[in-house]
Amino acid sequence: MKNKDRRLEAMHPSLTSIYDGVNWGTLNGWQQLSPSTLVHETVIDLSGYTRDSLTFFPTGVGLQDPGIYTFDPILDPAFPLKALQVMDIVTSIPMDLLEVATVMADTNVAPGMIGSKYQFESILFGAYRWFTPNTQIVYPNYMQLERSERFDSGEPSASENLYCYRIVKTIQQDLVDGNSVQIPAARQLISGVIAEESELVYMQRLKRSYELANQV
Repeated sequence: MKNKDRRLEAMHPSLTSIYDGVNWGTLNGWQQLSPSTLVHETVIDLSGYTRDSLTFFPTGVGLQDPGIYTFDPILDPAFPLKALQVMDIVTSIPMDLLEVATVMADTNVAPGMIGSKYQFESILFGAYRWFTPNTQIVYPNYMQLERSERFDSGEPSASENLYCYRIVKTIQQDLVDGNSVQIPAARQLISGVIAEESELVYMQRLKRSYELANQV
């Protein structure tokens, strides 16, 4: 079989929401996993390829999220910690997103790193970003990017699905009634090649996919 180039896309909607002291409103397809954790997830279906015993080999990944991030934390010297933690992940196995967000915020451990229960090879794309307030910019509640790091493996996958996640965690001592957040729409991109492997190699890959899915 001749190899075929493919570009896979996962789309995530924008979010503009206000916290009422208990819940975030107008989630626009997002989910509230905790008062400080908002997520959106979708799936890329590769079952047509797996039925033909084909493997997806990533060759490049990217993230598009034109727009701005805002968060109106309490500007009180007694509560100095104010930030947004944003994670974009495409993985061959489903994840517990509340756990992923909490572990990253509390222990500085991203999926696939030492201390994580998720294996590096299962993460086709992973991007971590940290935003903090910039009061020098006139636009209200503007959050400025302070740190950006990747944690993906780009490993081939024979999984039937790719699980695509956006995780936003508000970092503040206490959320209060009236807090608001604004997140731009995003597109996660994975370019790659669909190819046929030898039967033995493909069976070993399927076995490894099964093992990864059952380790968590």
